[in-house]
Amino acid sequence: MKNVCNSCKVEVDTWNERCGGCGFTLVLEPDEKLRARYLRGPSLGALFWTQGWTFGARLYVWFLLSLIPIAGFVALFACLLFGRRWAWKYGGWADWEEFRSRMRLLDAIATVWIIGLFVGWLFLRKS
Repeated sequence: MKNVCNSCKVEVDTWNERCGGCGFTLVLEPDEKLRARYLRGPSLGALFWTQGWTFGARLYVWFLLSLIPIAGFVALFACLLFGRRWAWKYGGWADWEEFRSRMRLLDAIATVWIIGLFVGWLFLRKS
């Protein structure tokens, strides 16, 4: 944090201390820390639906690489581990909320895609 308000810092430090009554620890974090934690997390969409996820995340070079058979595996793991950071940095998003809603949408589509594949596999297996 660049600008630190001493009044706010004292209040946040008080909230961050352990409660003597119930034992819970309340942690108030600046938005930058929450954002950094979210960006470091893996993306299920990139794992389960690499081509669609890279296109939707505006990582067009990685989309093209994912279409090449051997490079597709590299793209899958690279986007799984670093995709959110790259999409935020290079995607040209209007704001954080637009980015988060797109990532949630892409992860949901990937989950539906995997469930659909599994149901299709079960259906074909019984036939």
